[in-house]
Amino acid sequence: MSVWNKIRLPFAGAARSDVICPYCLERLERKNLIRVCPICKKETPDTGRVEKCSTPGCGGSFTQLKCGYEFCGAMLPAGLLEYDKYLRFSMIGTVGAGKTSFLTAMLHELRNADNSPWVLSHMDSLTETTFQKNERRMFEEKKTMEATTAGISPRPQLWRIRDLDKQTNRRIPSYSVTIYDGAGEDFEKEIDPVISRYVAGSKVLVILIDPLVLNEAVSEIPKEIRDWSSSNTSRHTKDTKGTPTAMVDNLANFIRACCGISVDKKIDRDVAIVFTKVDIVEGEFHAGVTMQPSPHLEKRGFDLADADAVDQEIRDWLAEKRQSAFLKAINANFVNGRVRFFGVSNFGKPPVGPYRLGTVTPHRVLDPLIWMLYKEGIVPAV
Repeated sequence: MSVWNKIRLPFAGAARSDVICPYCLERLERKNLIRVCPICKKETPDTGRVEKCSTPGCGGSFTQLKCGYEFCGAMLPAGLLEYDKYLRFSMIGTVGAGKTSFLTAMLHELRNADNSPWVLSHMDSLTETTFQKNERRMFEEKKTMEATTAGISPRPQLWRIRDLDKQTNRRIPSYSVTIYDGAGEDFEKEIDPVISRYVAGSKVLVILIDPLVLNEAVSEIPKEIRDWSSSNTSRHTKDTKGTPTAMVDNLANFIRACCGISVDKKIDRDVAIVFTKVDIVEGEFHAGVTMQPSPHLEKRGFDLADADAVDQEIRDWLAEKRQSAFLKAINANFVNGRVRFFGVSNFGKPPVGPYRLGTVTPHRVLDPLIWMLYKEGIVPAV
């Protein structure tokens, strides 16, 4: 039976998702696939079978797959046609929100948590090289991340998650995870067509917000903690602090432009609004659920009661800090039933000096990902 026929078969009683090129995000059908010989690089249309290369003296086989769209032409990761689920999300946020730090902390925790049922592995070498560099800087060198270079469209990170909780004697279900992490400045400029494709093709939008941009919320935080916890430029501080409505509207306008959503309609996408750096406002939540350890991994599912409590605590905190304009802007731009608030700490505690961290112990950084797995039907509500 051909590889292409295999992806049409149901696994674990559920039909497979469409196969998407992780680079251009176009749907891949057989007519859009090209097979490549890894030895002589000869190309041939995909027939659903791995055939021998006919080039004299080569001796190879057409084992590699390539996206057949002319504007893409990317080599596809091995096994791309064989996943049970295809998960795609884009991280959107303003400058200094900590997108790369959040992504690094989330992947580190997913890979190293003792009670995780998932095995994380990279799908291409660039993904692993990027992660190792960032992980080493954050967890070993104990330095804050350098800002993502603006104006350069990075390749998406491609990860594979294997689900040990659902394994059988014959197979382990696996999920393809495509993550796009761009520079904050790129979300404030003219729409880049590459970025637009990733945002439009994402199943979940993760909007990261630095609580430092909300003046009333952090007015009592010592200045040195604010300075050490922020990678903001003076331009960013001047333009965004004290203007929560404009910040949300700018992000919403960017999403609308990418996804072709008119201004008179709310954005009907699953949206995780993640407040990073809750460590610097820990005292505001006292003994609240937000600052307690996450229960989701322990319970092997998405704890709706816990998530609802965190969502409500963050909304109440914003209201208490006179951020009603921020909440109104969220309600005006997004379908309320598809928005959930999260509070995380990438480092676990504030930096101890300029660009210097203490021991890094991420807090609740897996919660948005587990919510996405719940929305995909991969983990149950508990």
